[in-house]
Parts: sequence; structure tokens; C-alpha cells
Amino acid sequence: MGEMTTDRQEANFALLALLLQEVDDHPDLRFGQLLWNLGVLMPSNSGNILDPHAEESTVTLRRVQQRLAVTKQGSDPPD
Repeated sequence: MGEMTTDRQEANFALLALLLQEVDDHPDLRFGQLLWNLGVLMPSNSGNILDPHAEESTVTLRRVQQRLAVTKQGSDPPD
């Protein structure tokens, strides 16, 4: 198996783990809402949804991790 495939597969598994955590944390959300909130799906300039089919999973994973970090910072109570 090539390095890109291994990186992609590892990113895919990491994305699935993050998605499962979001499902546990927010059981009332629909699947599309979970993908939107994680940043997997994003708006285009025209207001439609961008299709991330050609985006590498490692890029998607970095965006989701960054989104979660920002979201977590916003929800942490001040010290």
C-alpha cells in the first residue's frame, strides 16, 4: 500500500472517530448537520454547498480539527 493511501486511510479513520464523537455529543442532530458543523461540508461563494469529493482526506481532517479547536475555545468557560 502506498504512502498516500496509508495517509488517506488514517485520515479517514480519524474523521470517522471525530464524527462518531459528534454523534455521541449531539444525538439530536441529523447527519447532514453533523457534517456541516464539523466543516466537512461548506458553503460556496454562490451559497450552494461545496462538494469535497476531490479534496484529500488529510486536508479535510485538518479543517475539521481546526474547526473543533475553535468551537471548543468558544465553549470553554473563562478562567
